[in-house]
Amino acid sequence: MRIAPPLFALLLAAAAPAAAFADACGLPAPAFCETFESGPAPLADRGRGNELSRTRFSATRYAPSLSTGDGVTFWVWESEFGLVPDEPPPCRSDVVGFLPATRDTLICEPSAHIGSRYLMTAVGSQNYGSNVYRIRQPFDFAGRTGRIVFDTDLTTNFLLGYMSIVISEDPSPTPTWDLNGRGPNPRNGLMLVFVSNNVEVYDVRDYALTTIAGTATTIPAQKGRMSRVELRLSTTQLEVLTSPPSDDGVNFAPLVSRRVVNFAQPLAFSRGYVHLIGHNHATWKYGITFGGLPRPLRSWNLYWDNIGFDGPAITWTREYEIPGAEVPSTRTTTDEYPPGTFHTTVHNGMSLGYVIPNSASTMSAPLTFRNVSLANATRARLVFNGYYQGYGTDGIRLGTGRLRYQLNDGPIHVRAFTPGETAMIDTPGQTGGYNHAIDVPLAELVDGDNVVRFSTLNIESGYPNAVLNLDLVIDANPDRVFADGFE
Repeated sequence: MRIAPPLFALLLAAAAPAAAFADACGLPAPAFCETFESGPAPLADRGRGNELSRTRFSATRYAPSLSTGDGVTFWVWESEFGLVPDEPPPCRSDVVGFLPATRDTLICEPSAHIGSRYLMTAVGSQNYGSNVYRIRQPFDFAGRTGRIVFDTDLTTNFLLGYMSIVISEDPSPTPTWDLNGRGPNPRNGLMLVFVSNNVEVYDVRDYALTTIAGTATTIPAQKGRMSRVELRLSTTQLEVLTSPPSDDGVNFAPLVSRRVVNFAQPLAFSRGYVHLIGHNHATWKYGITFGGLPRPLRSWNLYWDNIGFDGPAITWTREYEIPGAEVPSTRTTTDEYPPGTFHTTVHNGMSLGYVIPNSASTMSAPLTFRNVSLANATRARLVFNGYYQGYGTDGIRLGTGRLRYQLNDGPIHVRAFTPGETAMIDTPGQTGGYNHAIDVPLAELVDGDNVVRFSTLNIESGYPNAVLNLDLVIDANPDRVFADGFE
């Protein structure tokens, strides 16, 4: 945070970089642009996103199927490079062997077909798991058609892995969709799923998901080759454009319009957050039978570059994150390949979530947001995934169930679930997960370290309740703050 400089200094700062940024991320006037050419983030600027800058991205991991139980909580096993034909090489010379969750997000050196530094994201969470990379800076498209751009390998395999893009009103930790994606939905959002040379579009309003009819013209893709993608979004229309795959990841053929969607009703929001998501359907289960691989596959890997959007640069928010639990544990699988030959594999992994009690008298152990600044703060939101699988003591899913949370030594808040949340969790395919963005009183926060504790009431089953992917989002007075304050 800094106080506003004199007006002439602002005018000079605004004019000077115009030419330098004319082509940044392919946008004439980017509000956000990340090319990864600076390499891995400094150690002091790293968080859940490994080598990504935590001041620019909130990174989360989510495993919706049997997320808790058997002594683990949102368990993620190791990732790997190089088993899928035509994948880029293993990133850098210092990246060898299998990758734990603490190394599944890397800034890679140029390779034969990707001629600049790029981001590699390896999704190790099996059975509908996802890695989500939310840009912390909001994207505003009010009264205009906004542009979101990125380069990526658009190759997909529905039973192995694929990617999606979500623009949601709230800073949702892991916004995905019901049925195959197994949720949890965002509160309000637009979801684009790139799979099988198509882009599926979903409109989400108050957690209720509507599939928008129609398909794209065939979207060309080639493993190990980047395509340029551009989304043109207003509250009434979406257009998806992609280029053919590039041979060098630097030079791209012109964009081609692949799908246009006109919304039956204008979107319920015009400012939100952009999420880039990698999905692992079930690589270990289907890698041989549907992937044609010589043995099972630990992860679905995706590659990204030149991520940006245009519009007003909204830089007056600050964010703080709590690391994942990172508790090591192993699981064992026995698989048959080739027929008649059995292999037993011990998988190293980590529990990333935190179990919370179901109790009217006990709260969870404290979790701490470090070095929080409340300077010029106007709003605070507690953003996290909740997992509440049980049907409750009244026999109705959620029913009289409640979430309890406490900030520092403040009062314990008892939160009922909204009608939208309740309806979402009863939709076929949902498994107990929620994206929460809860407004909390500024008066209960302090400058410096802040702790949060959780529990539930009347929500219990054989699967413990849990939280993970916790962020504290502070909005500040834009008239007094002229630099981003992400922490």
